[in-house]
Amino acid sequence: MNVPPFAELGFYHILDVTAWDHLLFVAALIAPFAPRDYKLWLGALTAFTLGHTLAMATQVALSLPLNETWVEGGVLATLVFTAGRVVWFKGAPKSNRRGWLGPELAVAAAFGVIHGLAFAKDLGPLLPSNSGALWAAWGWFAGGIELGQLSVVVAVFAVRWIAAARGFSPKDFALALGALTLGISLHLASQWYLA
Repeated sequence: MNVPPFAELGFYHILDVTAWDHLLFVAALIAPFAPRDYKLWLGALTAFTLGHTLAMATQVALSLPLNETWVEGGVLATLVFTAGRVVWFKGAPKSNRRGWLGPELAVAAAFGVIHGLAFAKDLGPLLPSNSGALWAAWGWFAGGIELGQLSVVVAVFAVRWIAAARGFSPKDFALALGALTLGISLHLASQWYLA
């Protein structure tokens, strides 16, 4: 099977182990949720993907002047906020379950915008100039991002299942994962701040 290059690029953009931001964000975002809560976590991931893709497309099209240092700091802030929220709520999901209408989707989309602005400068030169091919490239890239995020979700839920088999409650697992992602995020943020 021949995978379109922009789908592959989107997929590996999420699973790039040298760039922790997406891996940490997705892990922290879904930490409090069970697989059965798919409407909530899938909605948040899709909102993130849409915000990410729209921000990148806007930045590539308009070449807005951005301070890269502030954008990278914004990405780190999204990580700290998302992981910190899991710790703050002690690993339990918020009781508000409004699904697609909840404020959490707006936050996920806004965080997607910040992450998208950080990658736009790298993707822009790779995009085709033909408008039809350009729209297809954006679609494949967004699809690759979504598949990459779902791969992280599968990995987190597999580890959650193993932890449950060892006696960890879902809440304890979520709190431990939130604390781990928060610690790594704070470490990355401190390196950024001190650089």
